[in-house]
Amino acid sequence: MEFAYFLHGGATPLRKSYQVNETLSQAGIPVLAPGEGNAGVQISTTTSFANAIGVTLGTATYVTAQQTDGTSAEREVEVIISPQAVFRAAMSGGATENTVLTKYPVTSASTTGLVVTTSSISNWASPDFDECVIWWADGTNVGQKRGVASVSGTAATVTVAFDQDTAIGDNALRAPYWYLSDVANNLQTTTNLYQADASIAVATGGAVRIIDMGLNLAGDSYVDFIFDDHALRETT
Repeated sequence: MEFAYFLHGGATPLRKSYQVNETLSQAGIPVLAPGEGNAGVQISTTTSFANAIGVTLGTATYVTAQQTDGTSAEREVEVIISPQAVFRAAMSGGATENTVLTKYPVTSASTTGLVVTTSSISNWASPDFDECVIWWADGTNVGQKRGVASVSGTAATVTVAFDQDTAIGDNALRAPYWYLSDVANNLQTTTNLYQADASIAVATGGAVRIIDMGLNLAGDSYVDFIFDDHALRETT
């Protein structure tokens, strides 16, 4: 993931370097404030961003002993720490980075544009995609998005109709997010902490607030968010 923009505009985020509590082998991952007894900032988990500081800009190797090669045991990583920083994470279709999002072909047409039925391959209620975003990869509604109001085992229902009927063979995509929602406002990362795992149930993962989404085809979608539990913005 990477810095995208500020809520208030502007383009230069505040960066600070901090001692690490463990080895950070990849840039662009969330880190958390030190806990009791920690030497420095901690790597987040895939499902929790409690007391987040921000996203790293580099890597660091954690050591504790005096070094014999002339280097210092103090190892720091640079972090974007601005509380109003909006970060962007590519959507992955699974826990592994760059997994393609699944397309869900319509198996029963809707003449009202209110129901998306994909019973041949998809269970909308497991994981639970109620309140998620749904959009179209092709067909007459391509490029349109809606928030899902309810789900059954095989269908998703929206409140605001798609402009055209949904037709058998049209391909829908879904992700467990919705703009500024109090429900669909969590994000779970891929195993390497770099992308957003869009295959998980709504409200799963770390606390964030969804600011925007780029809803494109299966390999080119992203989610923009701020950390809802930021160490410099609120106390937990």
